[in-house]
Amino acid sequence: MDTMNNQLSDIETRWAAQLSQEHKTLSWRYGVDLTTPTIDISSGESRLGWWSFETKTISISSHLIKTEVWDIVLEVLKHEMAHQYVSTFYENADIHGQYFKLACKKLGVHKAFVAGGKDYNQRLKEFKGDLPADAQKMLRKVEKLMALGQSNNQAEAQAASRKANYLLNKYNLQRINTGDDDPNIRYLTICHKKKRIESIQKALLSILRDYYYVNCLTSRTYHAGDDAIYKSMVLIGREEALIVAEYVYHFLLDTSQALWQNFRKKHRAKRGQKVSFDMGFTAGIRNNHELMFDEEIKTNGNPSLPVQLTTALMAKNHEANRKEESRLFPKLKQGRYGRHQASSGAFKEGFKNGKNTHINKGVTSRGTVIAGLLVGSG
Repeated sequence: MDTMNNQLSDIETRWAAQLSQEHKTLSWRYGVDLTTPTIDISSGESRLGWWSFETKTISISSHLIKTEVWDIVLEVLKHEMAHQYVSTFYENADIHGQYFKLACKKLGVHKAFVAGGKDYNQRLKEFKGDLPADAQKMLRKVEKLMALGQSNNQAEAQAASRKANYLLNKYNLQRINTGDDDPNIRYLTICHKKKRIESIQKALLSILRDYYYVNCLTSRTYHAGDDAIYKSMVLIGREEALIVAEYVYHFLLDTSQALWQNFRKKHRAKRGQKVSFDMGFTAGIRNNHELMFDEEIKTNGNPSLPVQLTTALMAKNHEANRKEESRLFPKLKQGRYGRHQASSGAFKEGFKNGKNTHINKGVTSRGTVIAGLLVGSG
């Protein structure tokens, strides 16, 4: 029993140390001058966290850390930092009133975590939200079309994949064009528990951004169970767009890895050729998506969307996503892709494989956690 208690005490000490570092990082990120307080890991389950003005302590629930992803823990931390901000600069002028709301805005607290006085389950329920009925209907149609993409008939697979992309575009264009002032944009973290992000992963993020109505960036995330910090990717967009984009990402990444292994064995390719092969693969995938706007395909009776309108509304979508992007990461860094030779045999073979790859199976097959903050794992 003593050994178990010592182990628990040790991991909680490390959680507190990480939260202390996160406090410093968030203060820098949002430009607030807050003294790093004492961090306490509490044992309660009904209270997410609290700030003590008397002891200058922020308490965070161990139950929260054990049961939720780290991004949710950070939302709670920012809520308590907002209380600390009001205590520091407004002498505890209110609890959850005007000054507190201003502090939450300054610290980028998600709107579901601004209000106080709500129990744990209710707050998380609001944060995770529900998928709209029209989005569920659209996803069911897309899933059926992606299932057709498994057909051995190449023409049928291409047609199904193209129709699925058409429906996704049509739905997103309709949603964007409604002029909704509160589009309920969310974010999703993908973490493979690695210390670096590969070129193929960055290239796939570029495809998701250009064709799947999400903004993408790279970051880092702490894994409480491992007590380790890993590189991660963050997708930002409407909930239904995130569901599809996360599925497409994993499908293409899994497919590219399988195709590379086949190429490597067949041609005795060296590890150094992988980046060229991967960039060729993603170029082939991008070529398939561009066919959606090909004039010749339009005349063959395939569903299509007006190019200029689609481009304009995609830009509008990205602008809406950037508001959430700015809330999460007010100080962004741009990533860089790996180098490759477009003329190399590996690139050409990858391109051919990419052109012959059609997204299939089903968008719900990976068991994604559907939440306000959606988290995928690799």
